[in-house]
Amino acid sequence: MTHSVRTLLISALVLVASTLPVWGQSAGDGSIYSRFGIGELQVISSSQAEAMGGHGVALRSLNYTNFSNPALWSDQVLTRASLGARFRTIESSTGTEDSRLTAGTFDGVQFSFPLERQKIGVAFGFAPVSRSNFRVIQSGTSATSPFPDESLDYEVEFLGRGGLHTITGGMGYRINSAISVGASLDYLFGTIESRRRTSFERTDFRDAVVTDGIRLSALTATLGTHLTLNNVLNDDDNLMVGAAFTLPTELSGTRTRTTGESLDQDTLSTASGGALDMPWTAKVGVAYAPSAALTVTTEGVYAPWGNASSSLTATAGMPFGFPEGGTETLNDRWRVSSGVEWRPAGDDAFRGFLAQTAYRVGVSYEQLYTSPTTETSINAVEARLGISLPTAISGTRIDLTGSVGRQGTTDQGLVRDTYYGITARVSIGERWFQQRRLR
Repeated sequence: MTHSVRTLLISALVLVASTLPVWGQSAGDGSIYSRFGIGELQVISSSQAEAMGGHGVALRSLNYTNFSNPALWSDQVLTRASLGARFRTIESSTGTEDSRLTAGTFDGVQFSFPLERQKIGVAFGFAPVSRSNFRVIQSGTSATSPFPDESLDYEVEFLGRGGLHTITGGMGYRINSAISVGASLDYLFGTIESRRRTSFERTDFRDAVVTDGIRLSALTATLGTHLTLNNVLNDDDNLMVGAAFTLPTELSGTRTRTTGESLDQDTLSTASGGALDMPWTAKVGVAYAPSAALTVTTEGVYAPWGNASSSLTATAGMPFGFPEGGTETLNDRWRVSSGVEWRPAGDDAFRGFLAQTAYRVGVSYEQLYTSPTTETSINAVEARLGISLPTAISGTRIDLTGSVGRQGTTDQGLVRDTYYGITARVSIGERWFQQRRLR
């Protein structure tokens, strides 16, 4: 086992261990908007692209495996592995009430290697696609009480958890110095669960627990292409254009409803099947590097979630549907982002630590694909600041990204979320599979 591999394994243990206490505290944490659809959608790209506003379909780099566009996998020189953890604090406000919640999650694993250096590359990854994690508490008094001259007070707690993950594998191929193409096969799977627990102040009344769960899975694919033009405006500059298209798919699902008097959920359970249409997603981006030290990128994303349909609707035998609130809660999703990276050393590997450190900034604006009301769309704006630190191990970098954003509104009884987050990722690259020249 090489020193770099040992470093990756140790880093994995540290990152996972650091998130475990937060996981233990995070049941029900998160945004109320994750209650709808398949949950809050997560960014799947690279730590470099994430700090520059997210995604990065046009962002070509030899130091990272970018999962936004499989065509970029053709650029592999080293065998690379990376993993990370994400922490986020959300401050939610209804205009009259405020809450503050914190959660941490594992941010996925990526692995890639070249079959032919800067010609054919292969990549695999495991990452979250969406996350449902919320908690809402409502208190009230029953309009009809079985006790004369005595009210019946109760509390209803809504909890949500789960989400979708993806296992991705594919290949990128460089046709010539300017054009590359790629494709990946993506298996989506996961479980989303919501629980409603009604409790009463009277000790002679038992709690009522109803748990609705949906298990989803689907197979889809992503196609990508990338164009690089050199010496466009001056010598040694690069203009990069990238595009990726994820095919529409059908998420097959099995619904279950369990009722009981405790969290054991063993009193009564029913199940039924169906499907949810997941629309295509298109991404187009442009990146420009006037020198090896500076890169500027801009990107747009669109997915017509408003046309989605579901056969997992409520029926007489299964009184809850999916998604929550029906497909009327789904809107077309679009997102625009832009970012800058500055690395003073450029391609000079003999400069000092600060010169080889990369500094990144990015912004994004998005219309979410979910909204609790048909009259109001939910928008999100976010700013990110990142730093990439070189290490004494060649090919290994530590990336830290901080983010601050806001989504939603307090109008029409909705919720406004202000969130702060930090992502830490370790990326290791080294040469494998080298053919010996001397025997």
